[in-house]
Amino acid sequence: MKILIADDNPDARDLAIRELKKEFEELEIREVLCERNLINALENFDFDAVITDYRLRWGTGFDVLRKIRDACPYTPVILLTFTGDEEIAVSALKSGFDDYVLKSREHIVRLPFAVKNAIEKRKHERELVRSYERLTESEKKYRELWENANDMLYIHDLEGKFLEANRMALEIFGYSANEIAERGINDILDLKYQDVAMEKLKELISTKKPTETFEVLCKTRDGQEVWLEVRARPILKNGEIVSIQGIARNVTERKMHEQEIERLNRILKLVNEINNLIVRERKLEDLLSGTAQLLNDHYCSAYIGVVSEGGMKFYLSDLENSECVRIAISEKRYINLRPGSHPENCPLIELHGELYALTIPMAINSDIRGVLAIHSEREFMEDEKEMLVVLSGDLAFAVRAHEIFEERKKAYEQIEKNIEQFAMLIDKIRNPLTAIALISEKNPDEEKSKIHENIERINQILRQLDRGWAESELVREFLRKSFDAE
Repeated sequence: MKILIADDNPDARDLAIRELKKEFEELEIREVLCERNLINALENFDFDAVITDYRLRWGTGFDVLRKIRDACPYTPVILLTFTGDEEIAVSALKSGFDDYVLKSREHIVRLPFAVKNAIEKRKHERELVRSYERLTESEKKYRELWENANDMLYIHDLEGKFLEANRMALEIFGYSANEIAERGINDILDLKYQDVAMEKLKELISTKKPTETFEVLCKTRDGQEVWLEVRARPILKNGEIVSIQGIARNVTERKMHEQEIERLNRILKLVNEINNLIVRERKLEDLLSGTAQLLNDHYCSAYIGVVSEGGMKFYLSDLENSECVRIAISEKRYINLRPGSHPENCPLIELHGELYALTIPMAINSDIRGVLAIHSEREFMEDEKEMLVVLSGDLAFAVRAHEIFEERKKAYEQIEKNIEQFAMLIDKIRNPLTAIALISEKNPDEEKSKIHENIERINQILRQLDRGWAESELVREFLRKSFDAE
């Protein structure tokens, strides 16, 4: 096994080589550290696979890919990258990389298997093309390969009209051989991908070279969507292109998984943004209106209702008379409805009746703090519902936390008022006592002594009140510091 590795980072190279040696006993590695190394390697190119970093000091992994494809179109090329950016991954696969692997220790273990799979895949493609070229001289063998291939094989002219298609292609699209011969590639391509296919066709005709693998969305005879991974090559006669032969693989299931991952990433991003709002916003109004806006940006419509005096206050629009809201709150459970299954007596059925609806009570244990109502054009997945239920609980805690904060604030203001009144009351008592003590000096000794005893008792009470006032000051200062910290 001979592998070419292009990576500026010696640690990354060593990590990749170590993982490869675990899988391949007889392994020969050639390291590319600059563009000159790559050019030298291409002069006598005999490698089973190429591994390249995404970012190189002297170029990019895409530059390496182009040079390898020019030298040996069927040698698998795998991209190594530090980032799991979805756009980079999609761009890499669309550009012709056979796979991509993250450089982290937990993901690099997949590298040997990615190499194996890529070699097998390229070997399979190479065998198909070579077999087709050999079997053009033998109609019987050619027909056996053509009809029994697990991939879709087809031939069309330079304008895109089908000349022939194998059994797999006819089965997937639902046409007979005669019917497919009356159609062209634009008849099965989704409108959004017709330009993509035509650009690839123009590129193939101008270069007379096979295209890189690309993906297109197609429609079957009965309107079902099918994702195809396509690779096309020119059929030459006397050096001129006479037709185009294509190999297409049904990757609908893989695309569905990719779309599911993309959907989950969008939901996780939404929940993360809302959690950041919960942590950052100190005003309840801003928190709830901001959360409702984020949800409205993601779904068809979203409403957040919070229990208040005399009913429920909604953000951003009113949903007061919703039957779903009433049921969710009264039964303390979430309500999940499909289009056409909304309560007939709901006054908002004309607005939301043809949408999927999810109404979740915002509760802390059994204490209802509000409600979260969301409407969507597509069905809510189970994991999506779980995340939204957790989010409703987080919002309920946030509402309660803001209420507690307001209650503490009112208590603090009342304490301040009480302390001021406390000080004024002590002064009002102490000042007359001083006057009484002065007047008592004019009385006989026995009466003066009794007056002074009573004044002392009152002063003891006042001293106790002074200590209480001082302790209240400490409480006020503690509360003030806690508010400043928040």
